[in-house]
Amino acid sequence: MRRIFRFCARWRFGLAGAALLALIAGWAAFLRTPLTTDVAELLPDRGNQALADFRLLAKAPLARRIVLRLRDEGAAGQGRLLAVANKLAGRLRGPFFSRVVSGPEGEGSALLTFALEQWPDLMRPQDYDSIRQRLTAGSVAAALRDVYDKLLQPTGFLQKKMLLADPLNFRKLIFPRLLSLNPLAEARVVDGHFLSVDGRETLLLLETPVSITDYKGSKELAAELKRIIKEVVPAGIQTLILSGHLYTKANAAAIQRDMVVVLGASLLALLLIFLAFMRERRALLVFLLPVAILGPALGLTGLVEGSISAITIGFGAVLMGVTIDYGLHLYFGLKDSGRPPEEVVKTLAPPLLAAALTTVGAFSVQLFSVLPGQRQLALFAIFGILLAIIPALLLLPHFLGGRPSMVAGEGELPYRKIHRPRLVLLSWVLAMLFLALMALRINCVGDLRQVNLVPESLRAAENSLKSVWGEVRGRALGFARGDTLEEALQVNEKLYPLLRQQFSAREIVSLAPILPSAKTQERRRKAWRLFWNPQRLNELQLNLERAGREIGFAAPAFTPFVKSLSQLPPQLSLDFWRRAGFAALFAALIDCGGSGVTVISLLPDRLNADLMEKCNAVTGVRLVSPKLFNQEVSAAISADLLRFISLALIVVSLILLFLLRNLYQAGLALLPVLAGLLSMFGIMGLCGLSFNIFNLVAAILLIGLGVDYGIFMVYRLFRGSDQAVEKAVMVSALTTLAGFGVLVLARHPALNSIGLTVLLGVGGALPTVLWVLPALAEIGKRE
Repeated sequence: MRRIFRFCARWRFGLAGAALLALIAGWAAFLRTPLTTDVAELLPDRGNQALADFRLLAKAPLARRIVLRLRDEGAAGQGRLLAVANKLAGRLRGPFFSRVVSGPEGEGSALLTFALEQWPDLMRPQDYDSIRQRLTAGSVAAALRDVYDKLLQPTGFLQKKMLLADPLNFRKLIFPRLLSLNPLAEARVVDGHFLSVDGRETLLLLETPVSITDYKGSKELAAELKRIIKEVVPAGIQTLILSGHLYTKANAAAIQRDMVVVLGASLLALLLIFLAFMRERRALLVFLLPVAILGPALGLTGLVEGSISAITIGFGAVLMGVTIDYGLHLYFGLKDSGRPPEEVVKTLAPPLLAAALTTVGAFSVQLFSVLPGQRQLALFAIFGILLAIIPALLLLPHFLGGRPSMVAGEGELPYRKIHRPRLVLLSWVLAMLFLALMALRINCVGDLRQVNLVPESLRAAENSLKSVWGEVRGRALGFARGDTLEEALQVNEKLYPLLRQQFSAREIVSLAPILPSAKTQERRRKAWRLFWNPQRLNELQLNLERAGREIGFAAPAFTPFVKSLSQLPPQLSLDFWRRAGFAALFAALIDCGGSGVTVISLLPDRLNADLMEKCNAVTGVRLVSPKLFNQEVSAAISADLLRFISLALIVVSLILLFLLRNLYQAGLALLPVLAGLLSMFGIMGLCGLSFNIFNLVAAILLIGLGVDYGIFMVYRLFRGSDQAVEKAVMVSALTTLAGFGVLVLARHPALNSIGLTVLLGVGGALPTVLWVLPALAEIGKRE
């Protein structure tokens, strides 16, 4: 170490220049690395279907659309409400809005055609039993009397065409299937508009080219929508908006606000730390080193990963909180020890290297996480720690310099000797036992919404949407996939009867009842032709003429109806439904992206395990439940929590044993980790707080920080390190809290989670380092 120190002292300016060039290259590499903001980085991509399910859930019909509701507050009336909706729809145009759907679009007569002509394509085997009952002489006579009575009513002339075309009411077998085309459970259609059951609310579905994750675009879109609403919607009509863009805008705005508050609090705290403990210009180098290595660490991570997640960049503050410790120990050691710099560095090098290696070991276990975001964060942390420890040992001492203490004992803390160490130890043990019991209450959550900010206005709009229109946005999804639309429809026909085992037809939005595959339609047409043989047609014709004559109908009145039974219309197709006004719905339920075609069904999110197993066993079928998806992510986080905290502790313990060669001292170095974790889990359990993915990352960080504190104090107590260690540990903890512990002040749940974890963990680890370890050492000396 002596030779290395003298070599670096002689060539410090040349080495500093080379380091500067390396830093510039590292920052340049980082700035050229693609940035990703995909929330899928937070989801498991190994060992389960969570990531694939998340991609599928994003295909939900309303997931990417803006839901704009207009509600009459009491005086507008239905006519004015729909008129305002029409005017508003006319104003919502590009570049922010590509399409506005206010209700079914197209030929309304097509639905009547569907009910009166498409019988051959839609009749199932069980339907023929009902048809046979309608063909008896008594049933025919009763049906014609009903037709006659309806024709005599004031509205009879409006129904005449339909009644004569279907006197036996076959349409009654067909119309219920149209329920499968209603994604709005509590909606009716009036004058081409979706209208709520109470008649006071209409709904517009807006399509936009603006990505949900585009903050700038979302902000501009929200402003444009607000401007148009203000110009068009009069007083007395309330507007309610639900959109992923509003969540993006709210979260980004909250983060920006949090960054101002947190950065201000952090800078203020760091300034106070600087004034209280340093007050020298050279001390600024200690704060500069962690900032300088961020770019190169991110550049190396991007080189390995191919891109950098915005989440990883956001954790730069975490890395700064770890790597600043190295400079702080060197600064206080050089400043307060009163010894030559060479001796100080020689004394501090072993604990500094041990601290760096144990922290790298703690983060390295996350390289095996099922969460890609966790793996990238671990890689970033490892690169950052290695890039920080090297210049900290080789360059920083030569620019910090050394100054013998002017006053004996300067830099020493007043509580070097612990009075009543047994009482301190007993109190600590009791506190840890209590926290361990409280930690059993904690649970993990995988709902990504719980780590995003949901403004109260949007939460109220969600609840209101559900109460007025039914379950619109939170449904489970069924996917039937094939290489072609025909294959996908065939798979969908296998899925639908399985869904009907648990749900009613009204609860399922599916194409199966109204758009069979061509193969199924051809089979049904054959059955239709076999059923309507000439003998049955003649018999029906005679029954109709006989019953009609008795009631007063002309003999040929129902001849067109009988003739239509032997004629086959064109097969049902996607174009038919587009013309019928369902183009938007079919576009949402048929996904042609990728290498094949997927037909989507919507169903209540209460899938049982048996149904899931049956459906997913069908080739090409996948059921995805938002509720089960959250449970799956929660399970993955729970597994990662137990696995990686255990592995991190094992790896750190092995490294400590190798470096310290003393089981007792290694155990003492781990006590701050134990205290930090128990404090974090125990207080969260006591307060009823849940553990999420961001807490997991911070927990691993806490292991690295806690063991660093423990190593330095063990060297201080047992291996003759300077008194300055205590002050360095204190200032390290304070800078950690100032760096990102102040995130507890943030409103955004993700940032607040990180800050809370660090605050609780460091709050438990620091007293253990400063009081419990010295107390144990004191007890050991007395015995």
